[in-house]
Amino acid sequence: MDSLTPEQVFETLMQGNQRFSEGSCLHPNTSKERLAEVSKIQRPMAAVLGCADSRVPVEFLFDTGLGDLFVVRSAGNTPTVSSVASLEYAVQFLDVGLIIVLGHDQCGAVSAALDFDLVLTPSLEELIGGIRLNLSRHNPFPPLHSACRHNVVISSQRIVQRSVLLTDKVRAGKLVVKPLFYDISTGIIETLTDKD
Repeated sequence: MDSLTPEQVFETLMQGNQRFSEGSCLHPNTSKERLAEVSKIQRPMAAVLGCADSRVPVEFLFDTGLGDLFVVRSAGNTPTVSSVASLEYAVQFLDVGLIIVLGHDQCGAVSAALDFDLVLTPSLEELIGGIRLNLSRHNPFPPLHSACRHNVVISSQRIVQRSVLLTDKVRAGKLVVKPLFYDISTGIIETLTDKD
């Protein structure tokens, strides 16, 4: 996979998602030999900022195996300091050329952001506040499905805006960042645009 372009890696991952959604997974790179191989070095083909939701197991959704993806998860696929730093590590030290921001429908963190009556802990308030900031361009806030989609697009923009390294790599054409959306009832992942 080292020689693949970000677009080729993306196509490979989307083919994996098609297999997953059709129930025909290959379960690649899950052998004892692969375990031994990646115990020495990691060369992930992409990095993913995904949601912590238990229904969104990133490696399964793309039908990938050990060492294929560098996965960072936080509720609401939120670009926190630690998640952005983790993605920077993948780009700077593991030569990852593709970052996927993967959101999903029925996201609990986005739902919490839409509910201003919730009493939240300080840490949750900080995280949910970031999602509310993402959604603040809409007045009133959109319904949950649209809010989940919009949050992914804004999060994908924010990870680049919050990092000089990622900004420079994108501008130099050495990094591609893609916002994707997972339907938890069908298993299908779709690409989002700035209009979502």
